[in-house]
Amino acid sequence: MLTTWAPDALLALPVALAAAYGVLLARHRAARRRGAATAYPAWRALPVVLGLLLLVWAVAGWPAARRAQEAWPLALSLGLVTAVVPFLLGLGDPVRLLEEGHGGPVALLHGRAARVLTFPLVASVLSAAVLTLAVTSGWFTDARTRPEAWSSLQVVALLLGLLVTVPLLVEGLLPAWCGPALRALFAFSDGLLDAVPGIVALGSLDWLTGQTLVAVAESVGVPLVLVTLVQWARADEEGARALDARLDAAVAPPPADGRPTPTGPTTGPDRPWWESDPRLAGRYGRR
Repeated sequence: MLTTWAPDALLALPVALAAAYGVLLARHRAARRRGAATAYPAWRALPVVLGLLLLVWAVAGWPAARRAQEAWPLALSLGLVTAVVPFLLGLGDPVRLLEEGHGGPVALLHGRAARVLTFPLVASVLSAAVLTLAVTSGWFTDARTRPEAWSSLQVVALLLGLLVTVPLLVEGLLPAWCGPALRALFAFSDGLLDAVPGIVALGSLDWLTGQTLVAVAESVGVPLVLVTLVQWARADEEGARALDARLDAAVAPPPADGRPTPTGPTTGPDRPWWESDPRLAGRYGRR
């Protein structure tokens, strides 16, 4: 499985992605030297490299060489390209690299079409629907022998996987109200939807092909949920610190003579924290 290779034109896909990542790193470093970008942790490059190497193996290695003889190697390649590779690339935080190197938000990533397509529930349903259509039509069968069907299926699978995974892993692509708690819920829902193509393949193709699709697609379900839960915990800690700082700043210092600070129209009465939290502004008739 490591020594059998079948390189073809599709090998240009990981090569192009590697070149694009190198350009993003170079532009970000230049912006960093100008003081226009934040630090990019070195560890984020590791999952990107692993993802690109896995993509090379999936599209030009043993699965590509064996797909004409058996269906399940194609299912293995399809699952890796749809689920595992996008997860690893998303851990590299490519959106922050792009926008900080660009000098600001990229309009294409924040337009109306992008907001719709990258919304997790829409992207997950779209991915499950397209892959289910692929395994129930001649597209999957043709991909075993026809290079154009093979290439188109892999490219579409990678794009769908990126649409699903990247918005859940990076900041700034989803609406402000879609916080870490909702992202964790969407990640869990995506794990359920990812199993649909494999379950359908159990009946439309064969047992081994369907089980392979399910197993590979679900292999990143738990890590994706765990990452969103970690983001949730960090966001709660940052929100608590910010709220404490605002409340501390709102408390008047005690007088020099040690007497308690009087309450009244000058200082105002105490208010519950939820009325002072800007995240809940407008919920209780106050703005």
